[in-house]
Amino acid sequence: NMPGAYARTATQALNNATHRWTYKLANKGLSDACRDRPEFISGINCMGGELTSPAVGEALHLPVADPVAMLGLE
Repeated sequence: NMPGAYARTATQALNNATHRWTYKLANKGLSDACRDRPEFISGINCMGGELTSPAVGEALHLPVADPVAMLGLE
């Protein structure tokens, strides 16, 4: 069975899997959430109009900003 074929239960499953992370982001904000859980940083692909994904930057030959510096977490 494809999860997408069952929209309601697929949405419930996604919510169950991601709720604790979205809750932390909503309550702490991006900077504090990244300070508490550094793994969030790897999920930032762009911020403030800047590309922060090294893989995308390399593939497209674009400059990449450092999200750690942008968040003031250095």
